[in-house]
Amino acid sequence: MLDFWGNEDLIKNINLDLKNNKVPHCQLIDDHNGNGGLLLGLKIAERLLGKSPFNHPDFNLYFPLEKDDLSDNSIEKFKTLFEKINYCKLADWKVFLNSNTQLQIKVKDITSLHEKILLKAFEGKNKVFIIWGPELLNNVASHKLLKILEEPPSKTYFLLVSEKISEILPTILSRARNLTLGQFSFTEIKNKLLQMKVDSASEIAKSAGGSWRKALYLSENSNKIKELESMWLYALRSALKSVGNKKIIVELMNWADKISSLTRDEQKKFLEFGSNLIRSALLINYNAQKASNYYSLNNFEIEKLSPFIHSKNILEITELINNTFYEISRNANSKILFSNFILKITKYLNQKEI
Repeated sequence: MLDFWGNEDLIKNINLDLKNNKVPHCQLIDDHNGNGGLLLGLKIAERLLGKSPFNHPDFNLYFPLEKDDLSDNSIEKFKTLFEKINYCKLADWKVFLNSNTQLQIKVKDITSLHEKILLKAFEGKNKVFIIWGPELLNNVASHKLLKILEEPPSKTYFLLVSEKISEILPTILSRARNLTLGQFSFTEIKNKLLQMKVDSASEIAKSAGGSWRKALYLSENSNKIKELESMWLYALRSALKSVGNKKIIVELMNWADKISSLTRDEQKKFLEFGSNLIRSALLINYNAQKASNYYSLNNFEIEKLSPFIHSKNILEITELINNTFYEISRNANSKILFSNFILKITKYLNQKEI
């Protein structure tokens, strides 16, 4: 039996397939919620191989990297991260690598995979290949993998662990059985945090939005999150005071300089935090407090912001946050980007609903 927390119905079906030797050759683990897709893939691999995959010669793992790096040469780095965060996401991997560039799984890795498939199994039984982040396969690598999946050798199993299945080649998706890890309930997360003796378990469980990885991040990074909130609150308060006040505009430009000095991943986390803040303010403005998962580490009363987020500006603000996030991914000049960002936020916040 797989020892895996949560998603009981899914795990029950996986265990049944393993017991009856009816495991599909290719399975896609959809982990967009951040609930242990990679951990599940490794546990399935362990069952198929009969022992820990990292100690088995017929196990291979591929993941996104910078430049021309190969997964085989970086496996120790991966193991270091996984031992630290076994519910890790691709964003954790990128931070661990200290990377500011787009990670990819390149054709060299898939060529290596193909060569290993052609070899006889060292222990004469199953071979297991995990691809973490198949949405980051480049185009050539995607098509090369597709050809392999079209005619998989016997006793060879592929486990694709994805956070964005919409970005995977559709013909690859058609070759795989989907295993979707659903959201955890508020109660599941809260009780797990209480078992771990985490402070503010209820508040964290509410803010996690069904993601155990997010719950862990919130519980382990409260100081960073508090700082992100402080930066947003300073910007929003200043923006609301800016009408006819040139001094405030100078302060906002200084704020933009500060945000632009963050790493790109920190800038993305800043925008993600703001997206939730703005969404929650809107919900409270329209009396939908129960749908909000926001809680403040700075004792900020979000009700004070909610009157300024309404039907006349929510689309513009949301689009601005999303577009800025996209431009960061494209390595845009962050100083110019956040200078424009704060000026537009100032304009939108000062719009009246009536």
